[in-house]
Amino acid sequence: MARPVWRDPEFAKLWAGSVVSSVGSAITTLALPLTAVRLLDATPAQMGVLGAADTAAFLVFGLAAGVIADRARRRTILLATSLLSVLVVATVPLAHALGALRIEQLYAVAFLGASLVLIDQVAFQAVLPRLVGRDRVLETITLVRGGDSVTAIAGPGLAGLLVQLLTAPIAIVADALSFVAQFVLTLLVRVDEPAAPPRAAGNPMASRLAAPLRDVVEGLRFVLAEPSLRGLALGGATHNFFSNGALVALYVLYLSGPLALGPVQIGLVFAAGGPAALLGSIVAGRYGRRFGMRGTLVHTQLLTGVARSFVPLAAVSPSPFAALVAGECVLGIARSIANVNQLSMRLALTPDHLQGRMTASVRFLMWAVVPFGALAGGFAAQRYGIVPTLVVAVAGTFISSLGYLLIPHESRAT
Repeated sequence: MARPVWRDPEFAKLWAGSVVSSVGSAITTLALPLTAVRLLDATPAQMGVLGAADTAAFLVFGLAAGVIADRARRRTILLATSLLSVLVVATVPLAHALGALRIEQLYAVAFLGASLVLIDQVAFQAVLPRLVGRDRVLETITLVRGGDSVTAIAGPGLAGLLVQLLTAPIAIVADALSFVAQFVLTLLVRVDEPAAPPRAAGNPMASRLAAPLRDVVEGLRFVLAEPSLRGLALGGATHNFFSNGALVALYVLYLSGPLALGPVQIGLVFAAGGPAALLGSIVAGRYGRRFGMRGTLVHTQLLTGVARSFVPLAAVSPSPFAALVAGECVLGIARSIANVNQLSMRLALTPDHLQGRMTASVRFLMWAVVPFGALAGGFAAQRYGIVPTLVVAVAGTFISSLGYLLIPHESRAT
């Protein structure tokens, strides 16, 4: 009988590095917008721009990340992104200490940091089938998502405490240290990665210029030709425009402004979904096998809409904090079940030499809309108010469940 994947030493080291950096990134996820709101008095429109900068990486590097992951050693990519991330996030506490921190720098840090995380995640997901074996993909993804749930518990709570004690910019130092730890652990990983398939013969210079474009087109063509991946991309893009774009861009401003929550309370709100997400990751495999991919994604998207409804309702709730915590718990269950199943299906449907480009193509199609959602949310809130904008974002989250109906009945995570 094969040993559990968590006892595989190479996977354990790679996974541990990912978990540590995820905890650190959770700190910056909270500390960066709090820095904008509390130290730089950011407006709703500026928060929209900050949210757009954080997700614009998908427009710039969304497809290129897949080419990089399929044409270079994936472990080498993970090492490079870890080191570069240290340099990027460390500029915030440094600028704060020098009294030179500006909102434009936060835009740049959000964009560069997200770009590195994007490339890192594509390479991480692409190396998993090679590291653990294709037959253990679902088990591995379930374990990875379970780890994400644990970091979702520890990270935001720790972030709120550090921001309260040290101020938001200084708390970001912990994120820089987490990337150092990820680099060291990844350096210890040993994985047999095959060389990239040879390129077609022809003019060397023309081949070097055209090959990346051909690689991008090949990845996109594969995703758009596969009905399950095509439906997944449509539903995910609609969801991300409204939920992860418009709503998320305003979330911290809404919590710290109209609802008047402090950093520790905000951290606890962010952390509330962690235990529920852990529960969701435990039942995700059985849920997907029982209802199939289409049923699973439609169900969880409707549940996501219910979860997001708690956000604008918190403005009229006798306990805004309790309402937000309840919403995050529902959200944690819904997104964990959805993510485990859709990611497992993606990896199982894709041949090894296309893993990076498939991952990048799907993520590009689903996430390239987020900057536009963030900008729309920020400027709409500036003109019409935060709560009305949040209500529209919730409605869009419900509507996005329609996109998943394009997924064939027989599609399942394997």
